[in-house]
Parts: sequence; structure tokens; C-alpha cells
Amino acid sequence: MKVKVLILIISLLSSCSNRFEKEKYPKDFFKVIQEGILIEKSYIFCSVVPEEVKYSYRDGTWIFKTVDNKRIAQGSYNKEIVTIDNYGGCSYSYVKNTVNIKEWKFWNDKGQRIEPT
Repeated sequence: MKVKVLILIISLLSSCSNRFEKEKYPKDFFKVIQEGILIEKSYIFCSVVPEEVKYSYRDGTWIFKTVDNKRIAQGSYNKEIVTIDNYGGCSYSYVKNTVNIKEWKFWNDKGQRIEPT
């Protein structure tokens, strides 16, 4: 009897599928393509042994879209220069990106403009 119940449970679990989810969201739906300029920089972090720290930041207009070329978002990143002068033995600066969401445009999966939430 226990074997029959176990077989019944296994068959029920294996017959369940997520067909609804597969139909609702096609393959690669959540993959996002990013287009824009990425700037590579570095700074010297002073310590007992100075070390070069590499980083990158985004510049100009960036576009985010799906693999089938449906636009998701478009906008520019703001740049802020951050200076650290109380850590590591000497001061250093780097560029940090910030975003003003009001300056960006967004689209839904039907290609209609939407407001950010």
C-alpha cells in the first residue's frame, strides 16, 4: 500500500507543469541588453603597500532592452566625484554614478510609455 501511495504522489508531482508561466513569459524574457558607454578608471589606494584599484562608471545615455529589441528604459546617469581623505593614509577620488529617476523613460512589455513606480 505504501508503495502505491508513493507512486501516486510521484506521478502527481511529475505531471504538474508550469505551462502557464512558460506561455506568459517567453524564453529569454528576463534577459536585458544594456547599451551605453562604460568608462574604466583606477585610483591608488594608499596603505602599507599602495594598491591600484580599478573601477568603472557609466557615461552618457544608456538604453536597456529585451533580447527581441523591446525598449525597457532609457536615461543618463549622473556623475559624482567622491573624495576620500580619511582612510588609507592618503586621499583619493573616484567617480560614482547616481540616478534621477525623473529624468528616465520607461516602457512596458507592450511598448507603451509608463511612469516609474
